[in-house]
Amino acid sequence: MREDAGTAGMGDLTVYSSEYITITKKSDGFYIESHKKGMSLDQFGKLMNEHPEIKVTSFVTIRNTLATPPKPPAHFAVENQRISVEITDDEMLAYVTVCVSAAEFSEENRFALLKEVVNELYKKGIVFGIKQNVLLNELSINKKLLIAEGIPPENGKDSEIRMYELMDVKPELKTDGNVDHYELSLINRVKAGDWLGEMTDPTEGSPGKSVKGNSIMPMPGKKYPMPYDPVSVREAYEDGITRLYAAREGAVYYEGERIGVSNHLEIPKNVDFKTGNIDFEGFITVKGTVEDNFSVSAEEDIEILGEYGIGSVKEISSRRGSIYIRGGIAGKNKAVIKSKKDIYTKYISDATIICEGSVHIGYYCLNSDITAREVYLDSPRGQIIGGNVRASVKVVSSIIGSASEKRTTIMVAGFNRKEMKEKLEKAVADIEAMKNILTKIKQEISIFTNTSYLTGEQKNDYDRVKSNFFGLKNKLKELEDEKRVLVGCLRTRGEGEVSILKKAFPNTVVEIKKIIKEIDREILSTSFYVVEGELKNI
Repeated sequence: MREDAGTAGMGDLTVYSSEYITITKKSDGFYIESHKKGMSLDQFGKLMNEHPEIKVTSFVTIRNTLATPPKPPAHFAVENQRISVEITDDEMLAYVTVCVSAAEFSEENRFALLKEVVNELYKKGIVFGIKQNVLLNELSINKKLLIAEGIPPENGKDSEIRMYELMDVKPELKTDGNVDHYELSLINRVKAGDWLGEMTDPTEGSPGKSVKGNSIMPMPGKKYPMPYDPVSVREAYEDGITRLYAAREGAVYYEGERIGVSNHLEIPKNVDFKTGNIDFEGFITVKGTVEDNFSVSAEEDIEILGEYGIGSVKEISSRRGSIYIRGGIAGKNKAVIKSKKDIYTKYISDATIICEGSVHIGYYCLNSDITAREVYLDSPRGQIIGGNVRASVKVVSSIIGSASEKRTTIMVAGFNRKEMKEKLEKAVADIEAMKNILTKIKQEISIFTNTSYLTGEQKNDYDRVKSNFFGLKNKLKELEDEKRVLVGCLRTRGEGEVSILKKAFPNTVVEIKKIIKEIDREILSTSFYVVEGELKNI
């Protein structure tokens, strides 16, 4: 095999010649002609590695020329740029590829080559972030290398918001000597001036620099609103922090994301002839008791904190909230307790309970009539004795009935599991759709809050968007509450369940979805439930 470079014709340059092929450089690229068989594709590939200045454009031409010689000159390649520089669209990265012969890449020619590379970088306007180590030590033939890198801008941080957290409503059983307590924090009380939340200002961020030396401006952080009720909450700004404080004494509540302090009526002693019957639009705390024949009604939560609970009251009613009666209910077949949400009490005796949520009883339920979604006896000694307990989903108690075999009836209306799963799937889908809508509206709100001056029309638009946002947040909360209830129901065995954690006595009736089970002997640790119209137990 021989290789030489010479003139093949006017303006043509022979790059390579052997007994098998000749490669010629012309004005429009490189041509190959074959003389006889003998050069394989692998050998040709090695030859191309020795000529990085040649960029193959037609492998088919090469294959045909080598396979069936002799072949006249045919165009198969173009000239590779000696030093090519690429810059990304955002001007943050620059790459270099060096396509020269091994001789030009040798040590004695390296300085001239580096100078050529630097000149090419400057021609492209690359003046910042050049990687000297790559330039001096890592250059190689026909390899694309990152040669320069800009500094990206550091975007500003969004405003950070911390808000007052409502206490979890979770009953706790305590024993103090010989006295059992049923403790719960239902109402989140604050005084005027108490902290309710805070928001730090967003930051502007810091600029970056491109490989061309141009400044790249950061995205400033977004300022999100901290919604609150302006009547009951006040705002103060200091040192880049906006803080919210209670403007009055009351009970903290959230309407969607908007925080407020609702009217909170506190009765320091008892509800009696001095106070008369009470009907209040906000929250009520009675530190004593409610005397017999008196009533307490409220729009929101009610707490009755007296150690000895209540007796034959006329009615305790919460139209939108929950009720907590610390000492228990001795109703004397007269007391009626109604709640939109949940009811928590130490014990219930001879009372009527109507609850759209769950009833939690600390220790025992005696001769009472209860209607609720779920009924839970929270103590390991919890017991239902006599009366009628009606639930739509579940009843849980350690003991049902008594050794004296007092007639005790537990009825669970039950539910359709398939329909409930479909409701849950719809609720989940609606929640996701609502969140997507709220995300878009929140972005729209951020545009208003990050605008230094709003015209009258823009202020009206801002108020409209905020009003829509709060309305949708309320709907989202309702959907999430519905989801929580549905998930809880679907955790129930079958389509309705009565769970007896320790034992049930004879003369106890368990009815689930109108299927009746008379318990005529003492049974231990049993759960009754209905599946496909059949009563089962484990």
